[in-house]
Amino acid sequence: MSWGMAWPYLPNYIRLLGGTMLFVAMLSVLFNLTSSLGQYLWGRFSDSSGRRKPFVLLGLCSSAVFFLLIGMAGSATVVLLLRAFQGFFVSSQTPAVSALVSELSENVGRGFGVFNLFSNIGFMLGNFAGGIIVSVFPVNYVFFFSTIPVLISFVMISLFREEVKKAKDFRPLFRYDRPGRTVFSWRRATEFFHRNRNIVIFTVSTFILMLSSGMVYSYLSLLLERRFGEDFVGYYYGLDGLAASFLIYPFGYLADRFGSKIVILFGSLLYVLTFYLYSIASTVPAIVVTAMISGTKWASYFNSINTYVARMSTREERATALGFMNSGIAMGWVVGPLIGAFIVSRAGLEGLMLLSTIPVVVSMAILAFVKNDRGYVDGKKVN
Repeated sequence: MSWGMAWPYLPNYIRLLGGTMLFVAMLSVLFNLTSSLGQYLWGRFSDSSGRRKPFVLLGLCSSAVFFLLIGMAGSATVVLLLRAFQGFFVSSQTPAVSALVSELSENVGRGFGVFNLFSNIGFMLGNFAGGIIVSVFPVNYVFFFSTIPVLISFVMISLFREEVKKAKDFRPLFRYDRPGRTVFSWRRATEFFHRNRNIVIFTVSTFILMLSSGMVYSYLSLLLERRFGEDFVGYYYGLDGLAASFLIYPFGYLADRFGSKIVILFGSLLYVLTFYLYSIASTVPAIVVTAMISGTKWASYFNSINTYVARMSTREERATALGFMNSGIAMGWVVGPLIGAFIVSRAGLEGLMLLSTIPVVVSMAILAFVKNDRGYVDGKKVN
């Protein structure tokens, strides 16, 4: 709910503070640049410590603190700085949550389906709440209100009892005085890439599609505000989330039944259709239909990419693999907004939406070279 309230209004807020289109782009660039660094590092730390819960709590706490500070920011530059720090610390929860869901699930696709169902319902409710808040209060208040759901979630996760797989070990990350873990090892990273070549190719495909997503969704709020008004921004994302909520679990079932690759390809096709419709949808009925299609593509794509990596990686490296894949997603959102800023200045927002379909097609072509994960468990074919 917290991110559903706050995230759609970041571009509008930074424009209100005097930021240019480049500042709008840097909102995603800085957040995802630091997040891409953090995903892999936090994932490795989670695997090596055998713990998931502490990293989830750190991410939740960071989310609330930085949204609160963003709401009090007095300039666009301060907002960008806060987003950069938020990206690194919030990224601690992503690989840990994904690994925990896969470890608790008997059917991984449906497990992610249930988790993403509730996540998406929360995001949807947050979207509608955000639209109501900005219709009553100044836009920065949406960031203050967004801390409330995070605090409730923090308390609930604190009560969760995690099965400890290894003895606790939170020694300092840097150890120059005696043998121990370090933040990053090129040798270990290279070995990981060799063992997981299929996941690496898959991540490249995901990165390219997320490049197009970063191009579009860094600026979509501005397009929606121009066509339908500021409060409609939250309502649009709420409708998008509503459609996704009904379809997440069925797509999880299909990923378990036929493999994730087919579902991901279907979601990629819907990305192309969605971006095209953004360029031409100028009436409320048209944008509502677009929201329904967009929610469907989200439900099929994001649920399945997590399922794919969870199945194709070993239990010992699952958080690392998921962190690596999520780093690819984040890097797409680093490059995409910068490309988007260049295109907007020359072709406008509508032209950006159309051109964003090209990376999706390239992503689909690369995806054709990866294995389907049907019948795989812990990275091995079992049936």
